[in-house]
Amino acid sequence: MLPIRIVSLAVVFLGSMLAQPVEAVSAHHVQPGNVYVAKPVHFEPQHAGDSGPSGHRNHPVIALSHPNEHGMVPVVAVSHNHPEHMGSTVGAHHFDAHTHNAGRGSFDAGSRVATERPVFVHHDDLHHVSHDSNLPSRLHPDDTQHLVNTVYEHSGQYHDNPRARTPTPPWRAGH
Repeated sequence: MLPIRIVSLAVVFLGSMLAQPVEAVSAHHVQPGNVYVAKPVHFEPQHAGDSGPSGHRNHPVIALSHPNEHGMVPVVAVSHNHPEHMGSTVGAHHFDAHTHNAGRGSFDAGSRVATERPVFVHHDDLHHVSHDSNLPSRLHPDDTQHLVNTVYEHSGQYHDNPRARTPTPPWRAGH
């Protein structure tokens, strides 16, 4: 048996680890096709209702491109029940066939992607999907290209921001 002090310290340590905030996604880690979660309250442009109760819950989003010079990432929202202001939607299963076949996961039946109205989310407000969410963490490149093409067809918007450069470590600066 372990002494009660060791068990107590382990419980306190584990609790403090679980209470740590989720680290934001770095700009240079954002790739087209990555699946993240974000709160609608952080979507730009902001719509009526995005700041309500459901606006503070994380929803899956898929990056369409790298962040722009202001750190804003063009994304499409994934949901079972999109608000009307998100425009037309397409079943998410249209964008995960290769991802599913590669063993990277898939979207739940009934999930839809808001392809008519992509929004922007700052990379600091994006968070990685949890391993137990049953969501893919990244779409297969063919599925990503199909999604980007569909968004262009439905919205007329094409996003092709250059990849963010990895910051130079301080010990290499000036060399």
